[in-house]
Amino acid sequence: MNLKEMKKDIVEYDLYHVVDGVPYGDYQLSILNEGDKIIIVVYDNWGSAAYVMDKEDFLNIKTTEELERHINSIIYYNYIEHEGE
Repeated sequence: MNLKEMKKDIVEYDLYHVVDGVPYGDYQLSILNEGDKIIIVVYDNWGSAAYVMDKEDFLNIKTTEELERHINSIIYYNYIEHEGE
């Protein structure tokens, strides 16, 4: 993950899918630019986790390590298993 490129994609290009389905450990990661909010979504075959943050808060993240801490917290606190059929 290149944090500098992600920020550029948000600020300069206003991309919606900043990151789309990128492998993140045992998960897939998507980061979506939704106006003044950023949505971070982590998912696998068994469940998902998502978190919405202010765009300015995301742009104030300084390092990739700090972003990874946010993502890991999202997984830890928000992961929801899909219910079986």
